[in-house]
Amino acid sequence: MAQDLEVLEEQAEKLKNAVKALSSFTRSPQQRLDTALSYFARTFRDPPEGEAGGAYAAVYTAIGNPPVGTNIQILLDALTEEDLEAISTSLVDLCDLVLRQCAEVRQLVAAAGPAPAAEPTISEGTLETLIPSRGAQR
Repeated sequence: MAQDLEVLEEQAEKLKNAVKALSSFTRSPQQRLDTALSYFARTFRDPPEGEAGGAYAAVYTAIGNPPVGTNIQILLDALTEEDLEAISTSLVDLCDLVLRQCAEVRQLVAAAGPAPAAEPTISEGTLETLIPSRGAQR
């Protein structure tokens, strides 16, 4: 479950960066779109299932359904206002969804308590019984 949390936290961070890129005033509109789509494409290795699948599919539909895993580069002028709206709202929805999933998994991990301590790999005993001293060989 801790591995799932790490994956979700990484996805959340990338999606937050995608949303930040969309609203950046220091970049041109094309740079904002390119950066946001770059973060989006790196967030998921495979299309997500469940509730996130719809928002994910909306972004891909808006950009023309390129093959998953390819470098996405779309000219801003090639997109309609509806496409741009779908991209931005879907990225915000995905970010919100993944952040909520992170919170849920964190609660589950906290409720499960600490992981049991690993068994020692070396049996306990005096050091000389585990590693004979040099004097014993003489």
